[in-house]
Amino acid sequence: AVKGAFVCLLTRSFQDGDGDEEKLVPLLDMLQHSETPNVRHAMRTVDGTVEVKARCEIEAGSELWNQYRSEEEESMPYSRFFTRFGFVPGVSEPMENLLRDKSSIFYPQKAEV
Repeated sequence: AVKGAFVCLLTRSFQDGDGDEEKLVPLLDMLQHSETPNVRHAMRTVDGTVEVKARCEIEAGSELWNQYRSEEEESMPYSRFFTRFGFVPGVSEPMENLLRDKSSIFYPQKAEV
């Protein structure tokens, strides 16, 4: 049970407004990742409230897309992104090939650890 709770926290938490803590945000963790999201979210530092706003006009019934982390965010190596979210955005190579070739996505370099 503890491992399951840890995995939930690891894969479904979001940074708070100060960036020093992470919190579970019900419903926000259900949104899929996109590099061209149609919503954005921000956590208020004053009261911890999360605001989700449309980035563009969204038709009724359309899926809401969030951006977990920017692909350009250099502070999170691909290996950590993969272990955190279960995929690496922009990588379409089959996992078998990445594992066989010992890709840095699965095998982080010493500088990344």
